[in-house]
Amino acid sequence: MSQKAKELIRNILDNGTPQEKRALFSFTVEEDSAVILKKFQLFTRYNYSRYFTHPSSPEHTVQVENLIRSYKGETNVIEIAFRGFGKTTLKKLFDTFVILNDTGNFRKYIKVLTKDGKNSRQVVTDVYNMIVEVKPIYGDIFEKEGDKKREETMSAFTTKEGVKYSSGTIGQTQRGHVQDAYRPDWVWFDDLEDRESVSSLIITEGIINRADEAITGLSFDGTYVITANYISDAGTVQWFLNKKDIIKHIVPITNGDTPTWERYTPEILKKLKDDAEDWAGEYLCDPSRVGNKFFDIDMIERDIANSKPCETKSGLLRYWANYQPNKRYGVGIDLSDGIGKDSCALAMFNFTTGELVASADDNETSPDLFTYEAIRLGQEFGNCILAPETNNTCGGIAVRVLKEKNYPTIYQKEITDQVGNTLTKKIGWHTNSKSKPDMFYEFKKDYDDGHIKIYDERVLREMKAFTKADLKDSRTHAITRHFDLLTSVCIAWQMRDHTASSQSTKDFYNNLKRSISSRGARG
Repeated sequence: MSQKAKELIRNILDNGTPQEKRALFSFTVEEDSAVILKKFQLFTRYNYSRYFTHPSSPEHTVQVENLIRSYKGETNVIEIAFRGFGKTTLKKLFDTFVILNDTGNFRKYIKVLTKDGKNSRQVVTDVYNMIVEVKPIYGDIFEKEGDKKREETMSAFTTKEGVKYSSGTIGQTQRGHVQDAYRPDWVWFDDLEDRESVSSLIITEGIINRADEAITGLSFDGTYVITANYISDAGTVQWFLNKKDIIKHIVPITNGDTPTWERYTPEILKKLKDDAEDWAGEYLCDPSRVGNKFFDIDMIERDIANSKPCETKSGLLRYWANYQPNKRYGVGIDLSDGIGKDSCALAMFNFTTGELVASADDNETSPDLFTYEAIRLGQEFGNCILAPETNNTCGGIAVRVLKEKNYPTIYQKEITDQVGNTLTKKIGWHTNSKSKPDMFYEFKKDYDDGHIKIYDERVLREMKAFTKADLKDSRTHAITRHFDLLTSVCIAWQMRDHTASSQSTKDFYNNLKRSISSRGARG
């Protein structure tokens, strides 16, 4: 750009009329992307200078270039960057820019989708307020008169030009309310997963399914953008990364010893690293490098490669083998209230071979109905031992159902005195700050030693995500990541010393009956 052009722009910014400023910032999608980028930079630094107190990173420019390409309909984009990079703020600024300055209104229906509806409504509110902030230049652009309070959240707004900007949670119907004639044509996925969601395969799969529905619900020429942290290589973000038709832009806080944004000095980096719970995931954007994984990742990757779909499925139950009367089986059950958050889960081992032969998990089935599924599985496998976790009300429900159905083999823990006399028996498996770490470590040791065979990729993915920090949480009862399926697997493995083969059990009872009958005959 010539010096004369720079002086002209500076004069418009300092002394120009609103019309001249709008002309300086306006664009159409037919214009060269480099020109649109320059106009975006002028627009944001002039109107929202508070966001640019430090020189930008070159990676910020790359993000905006990708946003322009996506807005034009050329590609889909996933922007992964370290916590503190400002990717969400930059996207809100870009949305404000295109709503105000695209004279052709290329995108008619822009939608923001998050896991938590409050977050998407806050994004809409922020963009609304950014638009209100430049009212002296653009006037009142909204379809309805009057400004909202700055603190008030809102779910959608529509401009006088017919551009709609709305919020939603993943899974909502992707058609508009006011503008039902067309579907969203530019969707922004933000805040799709957190540490709680990545610990539950059921929740992750639900998010993925609903994200896929949102993509399917796009208009014919629609595209989408994802902004995310990369805290798990087995979650929703990884699902997007595995797509082929998407630009992947990943920005760690450092490349080796060089920060990707100069505002992060060595002193700041050291403090962030010392305070971070997950430095590799939150700041290096590489969850595979997390140093506190509980299980051997190489072994899990090997087993994932060798995993296989279940041989049969019935109801919620997935089977990898048929019942063999001469084998020993046991089931672990971890229950929740079935309202879409934590999952009810169960797992069954063939202890003779060390194979996980059945599993199930669901976060919408009530604990009593799920217990009926566990009973059905147990009955199919010789009335093998069932061990429901009994830490909460759901466990109590399971015990009640098992008793009502007269299930014959329920795990009972013997409570003894100091000299070994049995005082009482407590039904069900009770996890606490001691028993939970113990059962995880025992499971890990036998898995590492090759005594356990798992073909269920769902279980392996939860094992891959589980960390030593999650185990530490179980000691303090501050458990926020539940790993329901993995927990049921560990409970099931504890039953290996509490069961015999169903055939030998039958033989024992048959011999007992014959003995009693014989004594009666002699009497």
